[in-house]
Amino acid sequence: MSSALESPISEIRLAPGLWLEDDWYALKWRDGGTLAIGEPAYHQCNWSYLISDGDESLLWDTGSGRRPIATVVSRHGRRKVTAFPSHMHYDHLGGVRDFGPVMLADLACLRALEKHGRVTPPEELYLGAYENLTAPRFEVGFWQRPGETFTIGARRFELLHTPGHSPDSVALWEPGRVRLYAADFIYPGEVYAQIPGASLPAYARSLRQLLALLPRDVEILCAHGQERAGMHDMPALGHADLEDLLHAVEALLAEAPHDGARRVNAEMELLYSAAAITQG
Repeated sequence: MSSALESPISEIRLAPGLWLEDDWYALKWRDGGTLAIGEPAYHQCNWSYLISDGDESLLWDTGSGRRPIATVVSRHGRRKVTAFPSHMHYDHLGGVRDFGPVMLADLACLRALEKHGRVTPPEELYLGAYENLTAPRFEVGFWQRPGETFTIGARRFELLHTPGHSPDSVALWEPGRVRLYAADFIYPGEVYAQIPGASLPAYARSLRQLLALLPRDVEILCAHGQERAGMHDMPALGHADLEDLLHAVEALLAEAPHDGARRVNAEMELLYSAAAITQG
């Protein structure tokens, strides 16, 4: 499979510590139980995370679907694997059909989609028309409430509702490793707040929530990366990046609604629309 959405894998350079599998996926162990799974040849440079302990693994996002992520997960995951999409955008649901009943955030906007234990996201949440994709229908095995904790083996996580990029966006907070799995809420490069469903007022509220919760030494693992110094690496940000993004969002909310792009810092540029400034 190839298209304008992909670059030749032979042209991709990986940072030290990464390796290539299936001529598509770039892998990096963040620690012994956390595997970053990237797609540097895909134009959005997606990153998913396989989180493991004991005989359990959680797959945080299921990739773009350009190649089967399940083959990588089968090599590196534990006996029991549960997929958990961070939100319903098409580039995070690409491999969802290859897994059993998934975990999903217990949000009203998602619960309303459930019919007979299965969910099919509508286009306003899926946005698959951008790449001529049809939304998958998948089974939900467990609804996880935001604000509550769950475990993978002995590792404990809190699910956080973080609207802004999309109304259904959630993140994982792992206090034991001082780590936030932020999905699309924040990442290096062009942060999308110009798409349908994006809201800068919601972004501001979520950012204030995170800054009140997270320690200054938090590591933020993100769902998209960008090439740096000619190489691809696992995308990671920190507490100061949340602060910078909040300052940029607050400044935009004080201005008249308009479309545009605002440089946040050396790592990020925020793309926004007038609708996102006035939405919610």
